[in-house]
Amino acid sequence: MTAAMLTPRGRGAVASIRLFGDCLLLDRGDRPLFRAASAKPLADHALGRVLFGRWGQEPAEEVVVCRRDEATVEIHCHGGEAAPRRILADLERAGCRIIAWHDLEAAAGGTFAAECTRALTRATTLRTADLLLEQCSGTLRAALEALRGDARGDGNLIEARARVDAILAWADFGRHLADHWKVVILGRPNAGKSSLLNALAGFDRAIVFDQPGTTRDLVTVETALDGWPVRLIDTAGIRGTECLLESQGIALARTEAVSADCRLIVLDASQPPQPEDHELVAAWPESLIIAHKSDLPSAWDKRLPEGALAVSSLTRHGIDELIAAIARRLVPIVPAPGTAIPVTERQVELLQRARQALADDSWAAFDSALGELV
Repeated sequence: MTAAMLTPRGRGAVASIRLFGDCLLLDRGDRPLFRAASAKPLADHALGRVLFGRWGQEPAEEVVVCRRDEATVEIHCHGGEAAPRRILADLERAGCRIIAWHDLEAAAGGTFAAECTRALTRATTLRTADLLLEQCSGTLRAALEALRGDARGDGNLIEARARVDAILAWADFGRHLADHWKVVILGRPNAGKSSLLNALAGFDRAIVFDQPGTTRDLVTVETALDGWPVRLIDTAGIRGTECLLESQGIALARTEAVSADCRLIVLDASQPPQPEDHELVAAWPESLIIAHKSDLPSAWDKRLPEGALAVSSLTRHGIDELIAAIARRLVPIVPAPGTAIPVTERQVELLQRARQALADDSWAAFDSALGELV
């Protein structure tokens, strides 16, 4: 028998606990854990019946209990810490093992269902939650089960490989649905990187000062751009310096740029171009180039890189266009409804193993990998 807290700890109107195993545990003995207002044992009520009653001995807790199926009971009590802590302690004394909610999900519905649900709980925007909910509701499982059917029937290896490749094509996208895309802002000192971070975030997160070298550590803010969760990272200005602390900040900026999902190179268009500007553009040619401080006269004339976006953090000119450009760079294609998308690293690794099995012409290894997956 296992039980877990389903709702987050802390202040709240209602806390929910799920018991999985021998649900008649609540009826045992002459002092049962749960007493329904009807005075009838839990076992005498129909499955799915919502029951009001009291929990434990006096002073008792008022609870609502629902026996979902033969092996699952949900207990809803007052929110906060005291009531759920008491109920879990009573269950543990009665022989129940208390575990984390995702471990309970895995025990009840398997690892695949548990990891999809866990990914859903980590969604930070409605757009990503909607996509994850679709996968949790059976879209991904149905696609994988159909592939297993091919392995056990008269499937075509070439067609199966194409279908696995179609799912794996969304691997990077799917893993980001429960995490943030990383957008790193690079540029020379005083190019306006911190001002741009604040403009994109919609509030003042970074300190803005006209002295070069103000930003020496990474400054991050989590937000959403066009419904996609994004972690914006402001970095130290790139320049030659003899200051050890500033040099370390610049090295950290370059390291962050390597792992970024999107890079913004900020050029101060109000000042003549400097060697560091050209070096950054050459080092990261796929970056979005920002011709910043567009509210001031341009000192670059026609020397701006092709496709540079004119932006002013002060007047917010070009900010909406920049947000749209970042979103397109991060998610160039939005999956159509019904698309199967892997959402965890484990799912991707097992799909890659299944793909390799097909390359080796081994239906047995293919079926084994998919079986482990679902």
